[in-house]
Amino acid sequence: RILGYRLAQKGYLDLARMVFEQVLKLRPEEPQSYRDLALVLGDLKQFPRAAELLYHVVMHDWDRFDRIEVIALMELNRLLAHAKRAGIRKTGVDIDKRLLTLLDVDVRIILTWDTDLTDMDLWVFEPSGEKAYYGNNRSQIGGLVSRDFTQGYGPEEYIIKKAMKGKYTIKVNYYGSSAPKLVGAVTLQVDVFTNYGRKKEKRQNLTVRLTQSKDEVLVGEITF
Repeated sequence: RILGYRLAQKGYLDLARMVFEQVLKLRPEEPQSYRDLALVLGDLKQFPRAAELLYHVVMHDWDRFDRIEVIALMELNRLLAHAKRAGIRKTGVDIDKRLLTLLDVDVRIILTWDTDLTDMDLWVFEPSGEKAYYGNNRSQIGGLVSRDFTQGYGPEEYIIKKAMKGKYTIKVNYYGSSAPKLVGAVTLQVDVFTNYGRKKEKRQNLTVRLTQSKDEVLVGEITF
């Protein structure tokens, strides 16, 4: 997965697609396998299959990753909006119309990691000084933090529809792991979007490696 992420970040999208196709063959029981491939296919403007993969995540139950379908649904609607702007209206999958609403936001920050049975926590310090995280998942200025995935991979996200002007500080806390020690360091991927789902959307990708539980690392800051 990390190889695929890094290839995508460097712009080698076709190679990233090949890697994620292999991951899907190896781990079809994990929703992240479908999601990762779908996101790269979206970047390649292969919208029909990308939509099919995300819709698969939305419409299935995932025992260890309950509510990942909420994140996939938001990404599916973004994908459909970009497809429409590209002149593509048919996705090849019959999507329930009740699920079709573009959830565009000023700021979206999403965390994933490469190690199973590992708990990482996304923390966002808002311009107001408030800390948004799983224990305070609805902030006073409208920030929302998704479900805390404690057994690996993520994704965990922070979104805010109408962002307060100022600085948003992004941190990740390596809470702990029950994975075998030979797994080694945990590699994090953080995607930061502004104007998510809109025509003027911008994205930055960050990669961080953590070696010990309880590590707290500053990932970056954005000013909106």
